[in-house]
Amino acid sequence: MSVNAGVPQTEFIKHVVGHKIESATLLFETLALTYDEVESTAGSLEKIRIFSELLKKANPSEVRRIVALTIGKLHPDWKSQPEIGVAEKMAIQVVASAASVSESKVLSLLQKTGDIGSTAESLLQESAQATLFAQDLTVSNVYDTLDETAKVSGSGSNKLKVSKLVGLLTDAKPIEARYILRTITGSLRLGLGHMGLIDSLASAFTDDKESRNTIESAFNVCSDLGEVAAILAKDGLGAVQKIKTNVGVPIRMMAAKKLSSPKEILEKAGGTALVENKYDGERIQVHKKGNDVILYSRRQEVITSQYPDVAKLVKKHVKSEACVLECECVAIDPETGKMRPFQELMRRRRKTDIEATKDEVPVALFFFDVLFAEGKDVTSLPMLKRRKLLESIVETNDRVHLTVAEETDDPERLQSIFEEAISSGHEGVIAKATHADSTYQAGARSWLWIKLKASYTEGLADSVDLVIVGAIYGRGKRTGLYGAILASAYDVDSDTYPTVCKIGTGFTDDMLAEFKERLDKHKLEQKNPKVISDIEADVWFEPVEVIEVLGDEITLSPTHPAGRNILKDGGLAIRFPRFTGRWRDDKDATQATTVDDLIEAFERQRGLSK
Repeated sequence: MSVNAGVPQTEFIKHVVGHKIESATLLFETLALTYDEVESTAGSLEKIRIFSELLKKANPSEVRRIVALTIGKLHPDWKSQPEIGVAEKMAIQVVASAASVSESKVLSLLQKTGDIGSTAESLLQESAQATLFAQDLTVSNVYDTLDETAKVSGSGSNKLKVSKLVGLLTDAKPIEARYILRTITGSLRLGLGHMGLIDSLASAFTDDKESRNTIESAFNVCSDLGEVAAILAKDGLGAVQKIKTNVGVPIRMMAAKKLSSPKEILEKAGGTALVENKYDGERIQVHKKGNDVILYSRRQEVITSQYPDVAKLVKKHVKSEACVLECECVAIDPETGKMRPFQELMRRRRKTDIEATKDEVPVALFFFDVLFAEGKDVTSLPMLKRRKLLESIVETNDRVHLTVAEETDDPERLQSIFEEAISSGHEGVIAKATHADSTYQAGARSWLWIKLKASYTEGLADSVDLVIVGAIYGRGKRTGLYGAILASAYDVDSDTYPTVCKIGTGFTDDMLAEFKERLDKHKLEQKNPKVISDIEADVWFEPVEVIEVLGDEITLSPTHPAGRNILKDGGLAIRFPRFTGRWRDDKDATQATTVDDLIEAFERQRGLSK
């Protein structure tokens, strides 16, 4: 979508006459100073207090923008709006032009500071240029300019994007420039994250500590924290409580815990569980209203156009007028009908010729849950009632199925179901609680769903999904490639990526070539500020690509910082890590294995070894 040709002129006129944007009163400098204070504060509670004070000063429309800027996304992924993400190379051009210096000078200082924001701040302080028509930036000024910039497309779009961003920096004070550059390059490191923002909103606009649960629940079903924040600021907590599941708005997916003992799984599940096959496919959330179908990925991206055959199957075989269902989409062999690996499905996702690839890699659907049906949110129903409702909605055939499932209270039977699933080529099983409180908990990872996978049988209790943040150059036969990969977990509390391992063995030639191809597009001159590492990599990457990793165990480490702020004796590392060959294209970096997950697994592992 291109920006209307009249916009730049209009903005210039507003600029000259000092036009005030309606209801925009909070200066961006106030937000930047708050960011600076939050960033330099160690304790999470104090960070939340500081940020909540800022939120109180803003009006509801600004609260939405503040939350979006702080998250680093102008719009939720599911709205399919262009985002502002600026590559480091373009950011260097913007700073050079705004500060009237050479790009080489910007790059030289960036190599010293390791932060494009601080680099911009320093150079603009030195240049000390005052512009005739300079105006105070408001939060709305900055947000709207970034939004317009993101939407620029077509011939000459990069030049126009640079021009718009330079114009923004021309009005910016040095500290504002620091945070504008960090925002557009995805390197805003405040240590708040989604949960910190939710706590800040609760503190700013309610008197009840428990209100954070209401705010989080609303976010989980509407997947737009800016929207929730605006409603809370304008209409209060009662209005937030009215935010419910609806067709066309993705619900944050529920996730499973992981255990290796069938006996312990049944104990955690309350004695009885519905045991389902775990299929090696892509999890899809299906939204259907009449003949309109929208498919959302785990990352909440709209993937309907990539799966036209799935949309067609849903229209024909889902008998509800309006519903939200979840299924596993699995690649199948067109000759035999047998299931193919996850990577085959991801190969299809990466192809642009959809019509050809849907025939080359056909799919089957395995439905396992219903969240909304015929005008009602059904997430509060127990598991077995939702399953029965699902059975009444989905018409099965050779391409459309319900997950194979069996209810049991016998650990030995659970183990047998698991072994049968493995022998049939599945990943393993998921045991789901069936008691009265076995609701669908949007956005949660709870003991209501527990995975038992094949990889539990030896080594680490489960595979982990890690974010690639750096690499070491290869030598010998690996010259010109990356010989080792530095990988991180995600720290939810600090919104950072502390390293947990360096993977340097077990790579095939094809794997090494794919690492090079995939990672080079994410190369950085300096380490991303959100990446925490004591190891110096030869090359740093944006924390974007997620891979599946196996290891022998989780150990304490003086080298890796994951969990170091919680554990007494060091951080956590994965011992003898190895890449499984599986790229988690269905997950973004914030959906990788968390530091909390690793600490929980480590404590469980340590308890079992005593």
